[in-house]
Amino acid sequence: MRQQFASYIRDPETKTGLDLKVLERDSEHVVSGVLTNDASWYPIIAGVPRLLMGDLKTDLLRRNFEFLERFDTALPERARHDWHAVRSSIDNVDAFLEHQRRTAESFAYEWEQIYRENEFERENFFHFLHPFVRSEDLVGRTTLDIGCGSGRFTKWAALSGASAAFGSDIGESVAVAYQMTRDIPNACIVQADIYSMPFERQFDFAYSIGVLHHLPKPEEGFSKLPHVLSPGGRMLIWVYNRRNNGRALYLYEPLRSVLRRVPKPLLFKLCYIPALAVHGVNAFGRVLGRVGLESLEKNLPFAYYRNFPFNMKLNDAFDVLATPKSNYYFVEDIRQWFIDAGLSSIAAYEHAEAGITCVGYV
Repeated sequence: MRQQFASYIRDPETKTGLDLKVLERDSEHVVSGVLTNDASWYPIIAGVPRLLMGDLKTDLLRRNFEFLERFDTALPERARHDWHAVRSSIDNVDAFLEHQRRTAESFAYEWEQIYRENEFERENFFHFLHPFVRSEDLVGRTTLDIGCGSGRFTKWAALSGASAAFGSDIGESVAVAYQMTRDIPNACIVQADIYSMPFERQFDFAYSIGVLHHLPKPEEGFSKLPHVLSPGGRMLIWVYNRRNNGRALYLYEPLRSVLRRVPKPLLFKLCYIPALAVHGVNAFGRVLGRVGLESLEKNLPFAYYRNFPFNMKLNDAFDVLATPKSNYYFVEDIRQWFIDAGLSSIAAYEHAEAGITCVGYV
């Protein structure tokens, strides 16, 4: 995190400001530090502010044992107290650290093997924002990518000219997102819970692409988001469409229920099967296009993927099958979310590949 971004961050519980204590720098980045106020404290670990509370914070402290051991004497007293309480709850430190090592290796495998940057990500980003937001709409704006995953869309918001492009996610994918955006001076990644966001009326544009439909309580999660927007700010989401989406409802979902307990390295290999099938359909479509049947090519299943590289198809197959839960909605349901959240000038668009983009203003 670059130091200037600390002023945007709020205590997720009280929504008050936080003071920054720098423990370690790398060039312009604060790679280790603490954000504090009278009520609480939050660590900055590996360049990412970690704004988690309750059990999520306890799990965070346990996962980052080595960071806290290293900076123990430099931490504020309240932080040391919390950390020592967590440390004393670990029965066998050596076994615990070995388990952490294996977990880290599994996580690294998942992201390093599955996700690959590609030249189509910018096109993909603005496809999800279509038809309401264009690249020029982001110039000079403050933006927030809610559920940023690998950071690929945070990156393109930043490169499209946002004055500050934030990305947030609850999971350890923030480490990947930080590395992807580290060299982009107007980008910042934070770890945060969508139900308790560490921002308050600071963004011109906030978006959540392909995230809310995976939450245990999607509508409640959405209801927590408009407060991050400044007056006149715009909120956009993309979620799965229930209408005309039988393939997902009657094929993907039964497969997911069977495969969700399969170890992820094995599931990744199994995902080559659907990815190759989609790739094959796209190849057949290109043949049709070459012989003058472009309209037929565009109406084939999975035509949305026809210009995307194979790895993107593999990544999406894994995303569909590895996610524990998915929900599907009618556009009328999503409009009601925006109405109930007090947003105005609401508009929605149903994409051909069974997704819904909806937008509204504070």
